[in-house]
Amino acid sequence: MKRLPIIDVVAKAGEQVTVSGWVHTRRDHGKIIFIDLRDRSGLLQVVFAPDKGQAYEQASQLRS
Repeated sequence: MKRLPIIDVVAKAGEQVTVSGWVHTRRDHGKIIFIDLRDRSGLLQVVFAPDKGQAYEQASQLRS
C-alpha cells in the first residue's frame, strides 16, 4: 500500500490508507483516545476506541 501525505487523505474517505507522521497531540477522554497525527503537509485526527483491541492499547502508549 502506498503511503499518502495527510493532505491527500481527505480524497480517500471510506478507503484504507497508510499514513505516517508524528504525534502532535494526544487526548484521552476516558474510553476514547484522540491522536493528532502531523506530517509536513498537514494534520489528521485519528480516533481509537476500546473495541479496537491492540490498536487501542498501542494508542494508549503514544505521547507527543
